[in-house]
Amino acid sequence: MDDHQNRAALENQAFALMGRLHVTLRRQTGRVTDIEYMRIDPAYCRYLLKMAAISPNEDLQDISAKLQEIFFGEDGLFVRSEPRQPLLTRLTEHHEPPPAAPPAQPAPAAPAASSPPAGPDDPVDRGYIGRLR
Repeated sequence: MDDHQNRAALENQAFALMGRLHVTLRRQTGRVTDIEYMRIDPAYCRYLLKMAAISPNEDLQDISAKLQEIFFGEDGLFVRSEPRQPLLTRLTEHHEPPPAAPPAQPAPAAPAASSPPAGPDDPVDRGYIGRLR
């Protein structure tokens, strides 16, 4: 499994465990947590994991230990460096945008109503266009 797939699997597992942590803390203590903020802020994550670890509830302690490993373990989500951006993204970030196109010339005026009738070789059937309302 490559690094990207491994990271995605860890993030999925962490999300499921954070959901369980949220529900259990809500039921046990009435505490409402922010899963998304926990996912991106290591200090808030540590605080909630410490709160769960000192809880008398064994389920909270197990969840806390698993999340501690996922986020702060040797190969944890907060320990790893961010994956590199895709090549196309890196190229567009360092490449200047193309110069702006010159302003468009105004369209030619519409033909007068007294223009000659369209012939069989005329690419625009003015009679058809004239019938559109």
